[in-house]
Amino acid sequence: ALENPAKLSIARAAAEIVPPGTTVFLDAGTTCEAIVDQLVDVADITVVTNDFLSAMKLMEKNIEAIHTGGSVDFNSGSSSGPLAAATLGSLSIDIAFLSAGAWDLNHGLTTSETDKLTLKRAAKQAAQRTILVADSTKFGTHARFRAIPLTDLDLIITDDRLPENTRARLKDAGARVDYAQP
Repeated sequence: ALENPAKLSIARAAAEIVPPGTTVFLDAGTTCEAIVDQLVDVADITVVTNDFLSAMKLMEKNIEAIHTGGSVDFNSGSSSGPLAAATLGSLSIDIAFLSAGAWDLNHGLTTSETDKLTLKRAAKQAAQRTILVADSTKFGTHARFRAIPLTDLDLIITDDRLPENTRARLKDAGARVDYAQP
């Protein structure tokens, strides 16, 4: 289910930290897709994405866009794998916004497919700052492949619904978290 209010608050918080003139990567998924609408007023940005819906939205809004290409995943409407990773490897990205279907303290940001694993790691490698944008409903679950430990992320933007004890555990572990208000 789309967690619309949560995704919207996360998207707003994410867009607020994008200065004019930057190059950002938006990962596939509905949370990153929600960021597109929030970037309209940021001047002179280039958005790199592997998500086809985000690419279409960027074109509609006349925001300069680069699509990564790569192997197409029909279920998610995105592309990933070595070709997409190679595109990211040839770019200088200021901020990479990564999505997650599953994230927790012990496993970090995880994914169920090796192609997505390759892409997320390539995005982190290409970017000066790497930020996880994921709502609280995805927390506490993990998938097969560990992509990035939470402490290796520059910031995590989630909604304000994580319980206080979880917030304390994240803080104690050294994860930097911004709890976006609705």
